[in-house]
Amino acid sequence: MKIDAWWFENKQDDSEILQPEVFVPKTCFGVYSEVDKIAYPFAVKVTAELDGKQLYNDEFTIKSGNEAYETYEARCTDSTFTLKALAENISGLPDKISVEIETGGKRYAETVKCEYARLYGKITDFGGKPFPALVQMQRVGFDKDISIGVWSDKNGEYSAVVPKGCYNSFFIDDESYGKTSLESWCWHMLIDGDEEINFKIGNGEVYSLSVWCNNGGGQTLFFWFRPMILGKKSEYEVEINGQSSTVTDISPELETEDITVTLNGRELKVISLQKIYETTENSVMPAYILQTERPSGAVGKQTAVVEYNTEKRSAELGYTAQSQGRVQFYFRDSTCLTLI
Repeated sequence: MKIDAWWFENKQDDSEILQPEVFVPKTCFGVYSEVDKIAYPFAVKVTAELDGKQLYNDEFTIKSGNEAYETYEARCTDSTFTLKALAENISGLPDKISVEIETGGKRYAETVKCEYARLYGKITDFGGKPFPALVQMQRVGFDKDISIGVWSDKNGEYSAVVPKGCYNSFFIDDESYGKTSLESWCWHMLIDGDEEINFKIGNGEVYSLSVWCNNGGGQTLFFWFRPMILGKKSEYEVEINGQSSTVTDISPELETEDITVTLNGRELKVISLQKIYETTENSVMPAYILQTERPSGAVGKQTAVVEYNTEKRSAELGYTAQSQGRVQFYFRDSTCLTLI
């Protein structure tokens, strides 16, 4: 059994929300739970407290696997569920959230201690020009209706107090998405304290970036990502595992010289870049495996930033592709075995 809960308080004035048609940050909370088995209908009671005083108390009845209403949404599997709800009239950051769940004749309960961190920084384009935008943070999955988010100011500077924890992803952009820009993505973000994070937005994406260690002879790092570029789309056939597959190609053609990788601000040597294909039931798309050196003796939280910029090869390619992505993880000890 596992229960996680978090609380986000929006303190932005209407005048600070640059594009309300794109996203309006709202005070909200979330609950994620793993139980033995979900049986419908089931009840979820949520109580939030600050210094022993009750800030919020409500009970939800979940009747189906996916529900979305004006004030809350729920998404369930056979044994897990995520509940996110608005709490717009509540002021203050609770120090604990109590969750009670009754499903299938069983009762689950947990009191989660709430901790917070301040995230701040600046958003620019690849020329260093301020890029005012939304920073939206997804604790679980990509649901965009009720979630944690903050708008930068007109200089691209942002600041937000957010619940600590592991976030599936951050994405940063504005109403220019799909027209002149694509999103800057962050993956597996481990928010455990105040942190400055500066973002760059270009016409590409470093999508689904992940990292793992080669602990054999190479002692290197491997990164996997699927790049995208605005305005490119073609289809062609490739053979994968002896079968012909139709590739939908929206990716720039990348070489090692286009790639820059830093780990906690230190640039890593790029060893190789190998093109592969991400395959699902419905699509086949180009992706890359990137191999870099791995520093020795690094311990603790690591932030890896992967950028691509094909500006030097724009005449050859017929386009310039630019994007930045990041992923966070921990080195457990000096052997650099990843943890989380």
